[in-house]
Amino acid sequence: MAQPTPHSGKVALVTGAARGNGLAIAQALARGGATVYLADLDSPLPEIPYPLSHRRTLEDAVETLRAAHPRVYPLICDVRHEDQVRQAIGEIERAQGHLDILVNNAGVLALNPIAEVSEAQWDVQMDVIAKGAFHCCRLALPGMNARGWGRVINIASVAGHRAIGLGVAYTAAKHALIGLTRALAMEVAQQNVTVNAVCPGTVPTPLIEGTAQALHLTAQQALERFSARHLTGRPVSPEDVAAAVVWLASEEAARVTGSSLFVDDGWHVQ
Repeated sequence: MAQPTPHSGKVALVTGAARGNGLAIAQALARGGATVYLADLDSPLPEIPYPLSHRRTLEDAVETLRAAHPRVYPLICDVRHEDQVRQAIGEIERAQGHLDILVNNAGVLALNPIAEVSEAQWDVQMDVIAKGAFHCCRLALPGMNARGWGRVINIASVAGHRAIGLGVAYTAAKHALIGLTRALAMEVAQQNVTVNAVCPGTVPTPLIEGTAQALHLTAQQALERFSARHLTGRPVSPEDVAAAVVWLASEEAARVTGSSLFVDDGWHVQ
């Protein structure tokens, strides 16, 4: 008899899922048997210095995944706005009856010396990373608590524990996400809900483009510069990040909560 896949019967929401880490996470959860909703933007953010995803990016990602995983669905959702998050989670719960796994992956990055960081640039990073996760958790956790099972996985960063030069707002937002992770883990543990963070190092995602522009480098040069902080000198892949999420979302990680799982090739130990 075939063994059930680890996430069979589970329903997952992954934010910032049209590309990069989010897309790899969605694919890995779908491969594990979950029904997966991929959420992402359909509008630019002028404060962010690289192109963001849009409706077509998301639809193309879902179409590609459906070739092997038919239970994947797109959702347009700007996590900065509570009404959009409420609508997205409501749509999932109406269609599936429940939401079991929430992956707060949406994030943006703009690097500048603090004297050049505008209030709008500060706000957009804090709002996407920290407030966005707050909105998603606040609206998803009541259902998880009521059912007595849930997994919340926040994609933080090594910047949630260390500082990124010129990344004042990004570092502050990722530190806030770690604090949210720890506090929520304490709040929901008795309901068999876990809350953890995954902290990647340097991953070749679109954020590298923004980093490169700020440092007047090519994307490859920026990737090499930051990967040099890893113990092997090699970047982390989106699939490495996804593997950590898959484990934290499983029953095997039921006694892991309030933790930060570093997927940074040892950057944080230096």
